[in-house]
Amino acid sequence: MKNTKTSILPFNPVTTEKKAFVIKMTPPMARYILKFHNGDNRQLKKSQVSKIDQSVEAHNWLFDGQPCSFNIEGNITEKQHGLTHIANNPDDTAEYDVVIVLGVVLDAFSKAAGAKPRRAHDEIWRKDNSVLASQTAILGDLCERMGNRPKLSINNAVDLWFKWKKYIQQSENICNEFLTQTQDFSGQTKTIGAWATLCIKAKCGEEVKIFLDLLKDEMLGKSSTRLTSDFIQYWEENTPYENNEGKLKVMYRMLCVAMDRIIEKSSGEIGFNMTPSKLHSKNLGGVYQKFLA
Repeated sequence: MKNTKTSILPFNPVTTEKKAFVIKMTPPMARYILKFHNGDNRQLKKSQVSKIDQSVEAHNWLFDGQPCSFNIEGNITEKQHGLTHIANNPDDTAEYDVVIVLGVVLDAFSKAAGAKPRRAHDEIWRKDNSVLASQTAILGDLCERMGNRPKLSINNAVDLWFKWKKYIQQSENICNEFLTQTQDFSGQTKTIGAWATLCIKAKCGEEVKIFLDLLKDEMLGKSSTRLTSDFIQYWEENTPYENNEGKLKVMYRMLCVAMDRIIEKSSGEIGFNMTPSKLHSKNLGGVYQKFLA
């Protein structure tokens, strides 16, 4: 057990008594805990500390109710990343509201069922339980396709959802008929939805309907156009050996090119006119570049 006689803490971490309370944690206290009461923990991840640093910079230290827990031997079982952030503050007089829990059973976290990890969808549903998992998937893919924008996370999910909600819902309404009547692109559903969302926001919703209707008829053998025939041929010839993410990237770029062609000629009687080198993102213009702006 740790010697706590000279401890700077306002409590004794070594106890079998079950207690929970809130303290004003200071950087010296956090350093003391990490030095003397962190002998039975998982590996520290600098990336997680960095995330906490960024969160505090953006939103200040938030009292989230997540505890700094100590097992009966006085070792912390949770909060080492948060404590590391506090410990790194050079202002020793700074204070952080932290929940302290004492008397945690040894190895409780390896024996008991863990909490379900929070996902971006969970955060959105907490504020808007009308959201569908498919819509969150579209939102995540949309963030992925828009260049250097932040990826979807539990920290930005709610704000992004309410920014894009109406466009995503309109997108799903348009895409559902195509996706339910054709199965060939079922693995690219979220990317098709993300593309349609961006098009709708850019006031090209009618063009999305036109292209998907033409593509659906092409795939069902009802009718054919030069654009949709070329589109399918390019996909079949250039994606067989791509991994899943590679296929999503190619699909998104192809759809952007297809939108440029439909805007030029809504009948679809226009060549797709693409090669892999032309389709590379650095070489694409049109709506692809517009959506990155």
